[in-house]
Amino acid sequence: MKYVILFFFIVSCSAQKTNKSTMEHEQDLALILTDFYSNVPTPQILIIEEVSSLRAFFATVNKTRKPGLAFPTVDFSKERILIYACGAQYGTAIPQLSISKEDNDELVINCLFEQPLHTTAVVASPFAIYKIKRSPKHIRFTRTE
Repeated sequence: MKYVILFFFIVSCSAQKTNKSTMEHEQDLALILTDFYSNVPTPQILIIEEVSSLRAFFATVNKTRKPGLAFPTVDFSKERILIYACGAQYGTAIPQLSISKEDNDELVINCLFEQPLHTTAVVASPFAIYKIKRSPKHIRFTRTE
């Protein structure tokens, strides 16, 4: 009986470790902002490491908005910004990023763009802004339809 209890204790501890590492990935990549209009005509993925680049992107987004979207506060000494802009299209689906694989020198991020929730005659250019911890790892993007 003691061995059965010990076995369940060991199995339950290892399951908690697996869930914790999955949760750490989710915390590493945090969604800051999404919207349906970016004023970016072509699909782009941007890695932003300084304030001036982020301000340039927000200047593009806020060209025709009054009042514009709020500028997020980011500590660029500890974090980077990832922007996934889908470009002009008909529909209202928001792009999503998720960490699919991480090792010592590379971080693989999956770019997911679902089918539009509603197909309309209105041209939208959806985008999503994510915050990720700064690290020396190379970031590689993969795309999933």
